[in-house]
Amino acid sequence: MAPVRIRTRIPENWNRWWLLLWLVTAPTLVVSAFYLPFWIWVAVTFVGFLAPELISLVKKDDSLPPLTHTIRHFLPDWLAFPLIYFSLGSVGAHWLDFPRPVRIGALMGLLGWLTDHFTVTYAQPDPFPFSNRPKKPGTEKLRMPA
Repeated sequence: MAPVRIRTRIPENWNRWWLLLWLVTAPTLVVSAFYLPFWIWVAVTFVGFLAPELISLVKKDDSLPPLTHTIRHFLPDWLAFPLIYFSLGSVGAHWLDFPRPVRIGALMGLLGWLTDHFTVTYAQPDPFPFSNRPKKPGTEKLRMPA
């Protein structure tokens, strides 16, 4: 497992108020999905997520990072993926009237971790196990019969 690398240092050029906006709105939108009717939640999400995200992308101002960049900076991938998948799974299961949405969220969170784990693993070259080990003298010809 990767080392815990939750960063707390804020890049100098990032607007702290903008980061506070993301810190408050992102979890609030996820939690509010369990309490607000779907279409009201969609409207709130347009204001609380889509508007700031579009501002980040259209202005191309480094001081106003989009949520994805903010999450990437502060959270390691092995933590961010499961949290995002868990949130999506739980909220989706709730909207679809599944009886235990948190359990489905946990399953989705595991899927998020597996996705990250294998993505990171596959991003590296195949290590061909045992091919880089020094061979002991006299063992070069020890192979299984064909």
